[in-house]
Amino acid sequence: MRRDQSRVSFQRWGYALLLINVAGRAMALPLVAGILFFQGCWLDPILQFGVGLLTLGMIFESIRTIGIDSHEFDRVSQRDTQQSVRQLALERRLQGRVWPWSIAHYLLPFASIYYAVTRRTITPLLWDFIARFVVLLASAGILVLTNVLLPVDKELMIQGALTSTDWVKAWVHLIEFLLVILVNIVAGVLTVRAAIRRTQVDARRRLEPCA
Repeated sequence: MRRDQSRVSFQRWGYALLLINVAGRAMALPLVAGILFFQGCWLDPILQFGVGLLTLGMIFESIRTIGIDSHEFDRVSQRDTQQSVRQLALERRLQGRVWPWSIAHYLLPFASIYYAVTRRTITPLLWDFIARFVVLLASAGILVLTNVLLPVDKELMIQGALTSTDWVKAWVHLIEFLLVILVNIVAGVLTVRAAIRRTQVDARRRLEPCA
């Protein structure tokens, strides 16, 4: 697996196995122990002896596994201690995918704050705020100008008594509103993408002397 799979894919399998291992140790083993403790008296003596051997085997096997996990944890902890927090943040910038983070910045409220804290940069957050403000201000101005130039009577629209000219104006308002929403989304996502690209270029430039 180390030769054929990429490092990222191998790490994902490692995280999945770690979660399964933690779930087994935290829930499955205590559940089995409780069942054997409260229901063990109903077993035949031979079955009790077999279960005892199985339990001892699991204990001895777990000792070796726990030792390996502890050694790996110490090694990772030492590596993280040797690296500065700033360097880890720069590496996270390079490892992050641009498009998912750009879309998450626009859709998820706290994604930009999480990215700023874990990557130690406020550039995407700041660019996102400026882009939203400018585009929203321009969109509001365009909508107000359209309402002034092409007014539509709301009472006639509710009553369904619009003329053909009023219906054209209503369709213009609807299409313009949808275009404004689309422009807001595209502008926000592309702005954050450009900001993330810039932070990655900066991170690569800062990490080159360390490599």
